[in-house]
Amino acid sequence: MAKYPLIKTTLKDRLLGGHYTEGLPLPSEPQLAREFEVSRMTARRAIDELEREGYVYRVQGAGTFPTGKRFRQGMFRVRPFKEWARHPEHRTTVLRAMEIEATPEIAIVLQIQPGDPVIFIHRLRMAGDEALVIEKRYINAALVPTLLDHNLSTESIHETMVSLGVPLARVEQNLEAVNLRQEEADLLRVPLGTAAFLLRRTTFSGQKRASYVNYWVRGDRYAFQDTFEP
Repeated sequence: MAKYPLIKTTLKDRLLGGHYTEGLPLPSEPQLAREFEVSRMTARRAIDELEREGYVYRVQGAGTFPTGKRFRQGMFRVRPFKEWARHPEHRTTVLRAMEIEATPEIAIVLQIQPGDPVIFIHRLRMAGDEALVIEKRYINAALVPTLLDHNLSTESIHETMVSLGVPLARVEQNLEAVNLRQEEADLLRVPLGTAAFLLRRTTFSGQKRASYVNYWVRGDRYAFQDTFEP
C-alpha cells in the first residue's frame, strides 16, 4: 500500500496549521523517511506533490521551504450533476464503481476505520468528444450499501444518497490550481503538467462524513462564477 498520500496529508496539515516556520526549511527527506518509516523515495514523492500544488518550494543546496498559507477567497458554487446531465451533448462515463477497503488516508478523511467498506466511484464527464472533468469519489458504504445498484452514469449521486435515506446537511469544499499528473492528463487528453482546477469536496450527513470527492477540471474549458449580495 502506498504510504506517500498519508505523509502528504500530514505535512499539508502541518503547513496549513503553521507547524513549520516560514523562511526555515522543512525536515530533510532522510529525516522524513525516518519519521514515517518509509524509503527516501516515498518521502520525496510526497514532497514532489506538495511542491506541484504550491505548498512548498525547493532551493538547491538549502532544502524545502513552506510557501506560506494560501489565501481563502469567498464562496463559489459548482453546477449540480442533474443540470450537467440534462444537456443533450453531455455524458458521463463510469470508469470504475466498486466497493473497496478504506486505506489509512481515506479512513482519516471519512472518519472511519482502515479496512471499513468504502464505495469508490471514478467517473469522466464529457461534452461531445471533449473530456472535461474527472471525478474520484469515496463514500462510507455503511450509509448507502445499495448505491452500486443504481445507474451512476445518469443519476446524481447526491440525490440518490438522499433517496436512500441519507440526508446531506453540509458541504465543505476547496478549489485550487494544480498541474495535471500523467493519469489525469491522459484522461483529459492534454499534455502532462497542464494547469487545471482541483476541487475537493467533503459532504456531511449530520455530523458524519458521508462522501469525499476530488474533481479535476480543465482550466481551458471551465470558468467559475457566482452572484451574491455584497
